[in-house]
Amino acid sequence: MAVIFVLSHQSGLSVTEDVDVERPLRVSGHLLAYATLAGLLLLALARGGRPQPLQAVVAWGLAVAYGITDEFHQSFVPDRNGRLDDVVTDAVGAAVGVVVAWIVLSALARARTAAPDER
Repeated sequence: MAVIFVLSHQSGLSVTEDVDVERPLRVSGHLLAYATLAGLLLLALARGGRPQPLQAVVAWGLAVAYGITDEFHQSFVPDRNGRLDDVVTDAVGAAVGVVVAWIVLSALARARTAAPDER
């Protein structure tokens, strides 16, 4: 969350003036940041064990809520603005992060319980 906050506090943050290049980079950044955030939130909530559905929903919800507050924060930063489409992108990224974390945590939990004698 701190990394997202610092990056979103940068005024005029852009790589290029070319919209055809800048937009995909910005979308990719949002997807990656919020997938990482939601995945880490699920990891924390599941305490490294098998995740539960409520934990996944809470992880996703917290990531999206942070995305909303981040866009609100950006509306006060010079040369930045809060955008609804960025919140939607954040929500999609958070969903991807929850799914990936769910798969990884579930596989690790299965491996721990399937072969306790083989360790």
